[in-house]
Amino acid sequence: MTKKQFWQNASNWGLITGAALFVTNIIAWLLKFEQNQMGWPVELMHFAVICSLILYTGYRNTRLCDPREGYPYGRAVGYIFAMLMFAGIVYGVGRFLMVNFIARDYYDAINAKAMETMAAAYQGSPMAEQIRSMSRWLTNPIVLILSGIIEMVIKGGVLGLVLAAFFNRKPEPFAASVSQVENNYNGQSNG
Repeated sequence: MTKKQFWQNASNWGLITGAALFVTNIIAWLLKFEQNQMGWPVELMHFAVICSLILYTGYRNTRLCDPREGYPYGRAVGYIFAMLMFAGIVYGVGRFLMVNFIARDYYDAINAKAMETMAAAYQGSPMAEQIRSMSRWLTNPIVLILSGIIEMVIKGGVLGLVLAAFFNRKPEPFAASVSQVENNYNGQSNG
């Protein structure tokens, strides 16, 4: 796998992963999981999406790599982290859309309640005003995208470190020679 293929695959599958996670957030919002204090189904869906796509792309890359080069553990981990970073960008953009456009009233109510709770805890101190001014950062696209990247790297990074061990493929230095002999043999017997 060339560097161009590596980054192209990582960005494509990162886009798919981020879009799938965004869809799970929309489903959770429609089913009102977070409003009913049931965040665990959302996290379970995120885990299932991340795990299945890491497994699929890992085995896919193992088959696509050149047998003479193999698919070492480090390359598998690097691919997983690159894919997760792209997924984090897409997921962060999706969260920005959810917070500012799709479910703005819902998230405004949650943020207002959280800010009031925090301000009440620090009532009478200069920290209360800082907490109120901090709420504007909760809808900032850069903050949401960076937090999406960090979230994906943390959520999928540990899982990726473990799963990458299963994708490890040692180089086979004679793979090309054997396939060339087989092709020559098959070509001569057919001709």
